[in-house]
Amino acid sequence: TVYAFSPENWKRPHREIDFLLRLFDTFLAREIDEMCEENVRIHFIGRRDRFSERFLARMEDAELRSAHNTGMHFNLAANYGSQDEIVRAVRQLAVRVVEGELRPEDIDEAVFSNALDTVGDPPVDLFIRTSGDLRLSNFLLWQSAYAELYFTETHWPDFTPEELRHAIEDFAGRSRRFGGLSAEE
Repeated sequence: TVYAFSPENWKRPHREIDFLLRLFDTFLAREIDEMCEENVRIHFIGRRDRFSERFLARMEDAELRSAHNTGMHFNLAANYGSQDEIVRAVRQLAVRVVEGELRPEDIDEAVFSNALDTVGDPPVDLFIRTSGDLRLSNFLLWQSAYAELYFTETHWPDFTPEELRHAIEDFAGRSRRFGGLSAEE
């Protein structure tokens, strides 16, 4: 999952927003064929209510064209904020309770996870934060509960396959305990 556009990006100058959305649109137009050839399934997470009809059509086309692909699942977070996602999930579950489809005592972590934008995806294993910022920036908060965090000074456009290898090697050397003790303890 990559963070393509946050709700906070709407606060930027209009010229910058237009540039970012054109860049995003160009990326989708240019890469969708290759991604489909590589068996990549594309899914967008986040709110779609502020995007233009043209851009929404591009997003839907990418999802439809790749829907049956069985390789890598590539999430693009567009107008995505994790707190908003959690609030939307709570509202969805509340409606189901009010309508009698769901009992409050039946709501557990799995039921809640199934109400999120990332339904069907495994939890985050490795969270890579670029640009030297030491924060999660409202990104996949629920899904990253037991993620290993990797921070790098490298900015996203400069993040190379070599840097990714380094992050994976760092991750591979860690002992994941998921709240418990390590084997040595």
